[in-house]
Amino acid sequence: MNNNSSRTKLLYSAYSEFAKNGFSGATTRDIAANANINISSILYYFGGKKGIYTAALENIVDVVKNMTADLQIKYDAVIKSKDCMAARDLIKEVAQKFLYLLCGEKISDDMKMVFFSEYSRPTEEFGILYDGLILPYHNMVANLLNLASSGRISLKDGCFYAFPLFSQMFVFASRKETICQFMEWKHYGEPEVEKLFDYMIKQVDFLIDSHK
Repeated sequence: MNNNSSRTKLLYSAYSEFAKNGFSGATTRDIAANANINISSILYYFGGKKGIYTAALENIVDVVKNMTADLQIKYDAVIKSKDCMAARDLIKEVAQKFLYLLCGEKISDDMKMVFFSEYSRPTEEFGILYDGLILPYHNMVANLLNLASSGRISLKDGCFYAFPLFSQMFVFASRKETICQFMEWKHYGEPEVEKLFDYMIKQVDFLIDSHK
């Protein structure tokens, strides 16, 4: 087993432990045991529990940014073009991309649970998620709302409106059982997620059109 493999196994074991027990409840002993790697390796690779938690959050940022890199390219082009309709369409694409990431299987449930836990009960490491993901994508949506509304939605209001947009996605992803029971769905398949997305884009259209 090479060093990179050992580090990766520890990191993904950490996701499982942090998802189940939170930062305070997880132990380096359990993380190492579940990865079948000597506990001293956590100190060697990460410097301890806080270090491996920091690495886990940084990895979430890297994974999501890699999976959404196309959005940044499209965003730069739309802002440069100052095309209002293109801005509206891109807001919906941003919503669709994140909704499918959060409700799909491209990101592990453990990784998503660690994100939701840190988002709802921030630790000292919250800045990793805030600076790496939350602030950049809130600003992206705010700027697109400003452009799509021809300036009638201010950047400050756009940032405010971005909160419920993303929060809905988090609820849809973290409360699957409740939503399936309420909607009488057996599971979250593509038709179900598409229905959630349709609900969200109607809100985007209403928000922009209400500022005419």
